[in-house]
Amino acid sequence: MRALALAVILLTSGSGTALAAHSPFAGTWKLDLAKSKLTGDTLTYSKIPGGLRYSNGSTVAYDITMDGKDHPTMFDRTAAWSNDGKNAWTTVTKAHGVVMSRTHRSLSADGKTLTATYVESRPDGSTVRESDTFTRTSGGAGLVGTWKNTGAKPASFVMNISIPASGRFEIAYPADKTSVSGKTDGSAAPFTGPTAPPGATSHVKAAGPRRWMIDGTAKGKTYFTGDITVSADGKTLTRTTWVPGKALEKTVEVFDRA
Repeated sequence: MRALALAVILLTSGSGTALAAHSPFAGTWKLDLAKSKLTGDTLTYSKIPGGLRYSNGSTVAYDITMDGKDHPTMFDRTAAWSNDGKNAWTTVTKAHGVVMSRTHRSLSADGKTLTATYVESRPDGSTVRESDTFTRTSGGAGLVGTWKNTGAKPASFVMNISIPASGRFEIAYPADKTSVSGKTDGSAAPFTGPTAPPGATSHVKAAGPRRWMIDGTAKGKTYFTGDITVSADGKTLTRTTWVPGKALEKTVEVFDRA
């Protein structure tokens, strides 16, 4: 999910420079939206007393109250939901009281298509607009039901990779000013930065010269797992992730060497 989306930078320093030069991961990478597969995931809204419950069917679930007030969702995030006309809703998501995104959801007249448009505020001061289109697979009126992502329009980003020393890594998402560093032996490495969830860690384990096994956790709970591979010609890096129990709903991000 976006709050834990993993972007990799292996920073070069000291004697690690020579190692970085020979690493297939080293370099600048840009997400190629056309080559990536960013759809297929499912989510559910169910009716509960006083509101709705959101679930991704595995790791994330929280209650929704349509009162325009901040309510906890996951990690340190809150969301304020409000009705925005017939079959339309606005959500303001915050971390530590700071607005991270504003989302407008609208339902088609036939109730079969849900469109979500996001305006995200980044710590570097920039804003980006993204959107997802969901097709109903079950349920009745309004949001209640199960939805499948059938159209994603995310923002692209650049990832720089280098290696500071043998067996070590540092991962960063520059636009979010978030980083994680540690060893490529699968041990826990903490995330830091203004948008990093409290207690969030990653595990990166080298599984060959061109493959890393990865996951993202928070307070001991795994929120996604997957791997990162580099092509034999060194021109393409692919990050494949999924949430536990939903391996058939893989997200595949393909990066081209810049």
